Amino acid sequence: MARRAAWSRRLALALLSISLTCVGLGAAQAQGLPTAQSPDTLIKMVTQDILDTVRNDRSLQSGDLTRLNALVDQRVMPVVNFSRMTALTVGIHWRRASPEQQEKLMAAFRELLLLTYSDALKQVQDTTVQVRPARYAPEDLDVIVRTFVVRTGKEPIQLDYRLEKTPTGWKIYDFNILGLWLVDHYRSQFGQLASARGIDGLIAALNSKNQSLRKLAAKSGS
Repeated sequence: MARRAAWSRRLALALLSISLTCVGLGAAQAQGLPTAQSPDTLIKMVTQDILDTVRNDRSLQSGDLTRLNALVDQRVMPVVNFSRMTALTVGIHWRRASPEQQEKLMAAFRELLLLTYSDALKQVQDTTVQVRPARYAPEDLDVIVRTFVVRTGKEPIQLDYRLEKTPTGWKIYDFNILGLWLVDHYRSQFGQLASARGIDGLIAALNSKNQSLRKLAAKSGS
């Protein structure tokens, strides 16, 4: 069960990393997709586009960080409220951070997700995602969309998305994999670091972790 949860988390975050780029505003405009969508329709569109993109891009399948980062740098991130995701992850320390520190935290957190979970992209060839219809009232501003990640010969794994309604449409800001929310998973780690070392110390720790992960990625790719 623990191994399944770890793989599912890697896949979910890998999909998120790509979703920050592959389903950007430019892609939506190019395909003529409506901006006002139901949350479950949005998730279905995002996940299918992501899987199709990865299946047709060998560099993404191999976890090519240069390719991944290039995509992130080139696209807007309209379907993910990454600022809120980072703020919730950092917790009370976020409000104490300066705007410059907040930008550095978001950059370091995004890179951490990319470096930690990009290897799961190698396993998407036999993966499909089943999206359940979302149950919510028209006035609801916060919705959970339930999906199941299905791999050939494996039991389906539940993956839930939490979205908020904004003036520009629904946006993802958290994931739940087998009962563990992404924000909660990182909040305790980040909170302890920020309490012990301050905001700059947390940023430094994240950058140090990312540097170590980059070295590991370079070694495994050589």
